[in-house]
Amino acid sequence: MNKPGTIRRNFYHLLCVYLLSMGIFTLFRLLLLVLHFDQLYDLGMAKWPLVARALWMGVRFDTVISCYILFFPVVIATVLLWLGRLTPCVLRIGYVLVTLLFVVAFFLCAVDIPFFTRFFTRLNSSIFTWMDHPAMVLGMVFAEPRFMVFLFVFLVLAAVYVSLMRRIRRSHALCLPRPRKWTPHVLLWIGAGFLLWGAMFLGIRGRIAQKSPIRVGTAYFSNKPFINQLGLNPVFSFMRSCMDAQKDINRCLSWIPDDEALTRMAGLLGHDAVLDSISPIARRLVPRPVAEQYNLVLVIMEGLSTGKMTRFGNPDRLTPFLDSLAGVSYFFSNMYSAGIHTHNGIYSVLFGHPALMTKHNMMQYFSDKMAGLPNILYQQGYQTAFFIPHDDQFDNVGGFLSSNDVMTVISQKDYPAKEVKSAMGVTDEFMFRFSIPLLNRMAARGTPFFAAMMTASDHEPYVLPGDVGFVPHNRELPKQMAEFADWSLRRFMEYASGQPWFAHTVFAFIADHGCAMGRSAYDISLTYHHIPFMIYVPGLQPEEIATLGVQADVTPTLASLLGIGCVNNTLGIDLLHDTRRHAVFSSDHTLACLSDSLLFLYSRDLPDRLYRYRENDPTNYSDALPAVSDEMKTTAFSWLQTSQWMIERRKTSLPQEK
Repeated sequence: MNKPGTIRRNFYHLLCVYLLSMGIFTLFRLLLLVLHFDQLYDLGMAKWPLVARALWMGVRFDTVISCYILFFPVVIATVLLWLGRLTPCVLRIGYVLVTLLFVVAFFLCAVDIPFFTRFFTRLNSSIFTWMDHPAMVLGMVFAEPRFMVFLFVFLVLAAVYVSLMRRIRRSHALCLPRPRKWTPHVLLWIGAGFLLWGAMFLGIRGRIAQKSPIRVGTAYFSNKPFINQLGLNPVFSFMRSCMDAQKDINRCLSWIPDDEALTRMAGLLGHDAVLDSISPIARRLVPRPVAEQYNLVLVIMEGLSTGKMTRFGNPDRLTPFLDSLAGVSYFFSNMYSAGIHTHNGIYSVLFGHPALMTKHNMMQYFSDKMAGLPNILYQQGYQTAFFIPHDDQFDNVGGFLSSNDVMTVISQKDYPAKEVKSAMGVTDEFMFRFSIPLLNRMAARGTPFFAAMMTASDHEPYVLPGDVGFVPHNRELPKQMAEFADWSLRRFMEYASGQPWFAHTVFAFIADHGCAMGRSAYDISLTYHHIPFMIYVPGLQPEEIATLGVQADVTPTLASLLGIGCVNNTLGIDLLHDTRRHAVFSSDHTLACLSDSLLFLYSRDLPDRLYRYRENDPTNYSDALPAVSDEMKTTAFSWLQTSQWMIERRKTSLPQEK
């Protein structure tokens, strides 16, 4: 029993399982590299050593996941081998379990590629924000050809993997030792088993250093964010983010004392005007003088980065209407989104609070109404409505808005079934056309109205209608959809201009977030946050406003423009009267603070980073400018902790008008 040759054969089969699994992980990593190779455009031949190091880093992270999956089956199998009780039936059960776990891991690798393409970050726990509506998510995935390509790749690789694992298992079963009496070779087996366990434990830790096991930050060895992320295993980043989200320190943001955060935030927003009886940041909003009471139409545009606009250098003529509209509007050219998800944008635009990293604010229960455009305008006698092209229960949009003074939510349930083209609902053009009779009815009631609209055509799965008269200039479908979204906005303004209420209406346009475009020098994509914001009023003198702004500023800015004097209990400022030094936003697990010239980034597992983003400089100046870095970090922490403190202590509402 248990001769040295048997030991070698069992180790050989375990090595085959490990190498096969590592090979599949590597294929997914190489696919990600090929799809995003343009991120390395400026490195020349210097990119190859970095790519090689990133691939080696990938081997380390893949080994961590492989050892996690294999560890307990191997331990059990080793003990049974010592006892001479490892039978072909038990071996088969072990192989089936291991195969299943690796197939799940490969599925996450397949999901990670389109996830990274969209968000410029590896797979993480933020994907759970969509899981409350699996039917809609699956509809989006299966209707989008690019997603289906990766699903097909996964299915092919999974089939190959299962077939090869079956062969390895059958070969392994032939070399199992037969149960015999105890012999001296058992000592050799026991020693070999403990060595194997030790090696696998080191594989799980990913590092020999005693102080800390491998972390996400271990992969960050260069100043090229794509290279750094290339080495990560998406199963590792996903599991790590899930575990971090469950920690108490991450459930409740507590980087600095709350008192310090509140004091700093009050100072940043204007401490002398604070109304402490309402909240530590409540202050009076100074309205602009107006001759009449205006309606307000606010269009929140899906995925519209400034990088898509000709005004910001895009050569593809994706947004001719918006480019022309910017020239006759108040155009805010230095605006940033709160986060990288639609629910971040709706929440921050309408209610003036930041995105709290990975938290889904509209999924939280609020016992009080939130101060924001719907609440402010409702108290002023406005009718309030929100139009969304798909299911209003996705992201809890309908429920959250209805509980916050949005009187009517128009969604997929209200549109003709034949017009619902995909999981994203109706097209932008149809939603706009459908809205006109409803807005006419609201205007006929004799009181002003506020209508917000969320578009979706520029979001996968893409559906380009062929029966509305739209003719694209570009050949690529994503570019055509950006053109169609812009064309739909033009049609909406044409529809609206023929209505009697048009001359008495303020039209505002802003994106929910941008999109990853081109190459990023940093761990976040600034094109995902740099968005247009414009306000058009018939007869208004146009002006470009370069004041640094964030989505939270939309509520006080529009309220001021409408001539509404009220309490501003948001974290936003009136960009027509005030200025800010910093814009704070987050990309899930990364928190950013941006000034006119510097970008500060904070991530839990990484060192602080400070960049001169205007020059696209990848040098980290955090150590060279410690005072600046600390100030920007404290500002970012204060933003989020102040918002969290207000939510937890029910300080987000407005005083009710008497």
